[in-house]
Amino acid sequence: MRPEPTTARGRRTREKIVTTAARLMHERGLGGTPLEDVLAESGTGKSQLYHYFGGKQDLAVAVLEHQLARVLAAQPSLQDETCTDLRRWRDEVLAAARESQYGNCPLGAFVGQVDDDAELRATLARLFERWQDAITGLVRRARAAGEIAPGTSAEDLALTLLTAQQGGTALSHLRGSPDALARALDDVLDRHRAPGVTP
Repeated sequence: MRPEPTTARGRRTREKIVTTAARLMHERGLGGTPLEDVLAESGTGKSQLYHYFGGKQDLAVAVLEHQLARVLAAQPSLQDETCTDLRRWRDEVLAAARESQYGNCPLGAFVGQVDDDAELRATLARLFERWQDAITGLVRRARAAGEIAPGTSAEDLALTLLTAQQGGTALSHLRGSPDALARALDDVLDRHRAPGVTP
């Protein structure tokens, strides 16, 4: 990855390239998005693209990082150190799904597309770990507040919630309905709720 631009204009140009590539790659897949299409859609030139990125792989890394940033921006409870409410996170996940009309997960959509590229696969795995770590932090806060059953492993519950989110999102996408995602998350949360805590 090349160094970040130092000027506001450079940052805007780079961001335009990344956001355009992210939209196209999410819609068409990594293999179905040639750089020529990114240049045409973003209104930028080849020299600009190669000034900020070493090539398509470099751009794809930036796209994956951009997609995680989108995910986390839509789930502010994960970054709110005062939040202990996993139901709030659940509602944010469902709201983002509705906003996308039950589209594929911005990050999960790339699973299976990076198997033949060791760097992209490692990048995607690392970004999912960051997402899981953020959920783990919220689970720890919820457990400390007495909202989650004592003795619950924050790491295990975070992994289960992320798995439910990914599987539920995929089925909700196929069915065009929130039901699968809502049920998957609610089932996990209900099973780990502390005694006496109402849903």
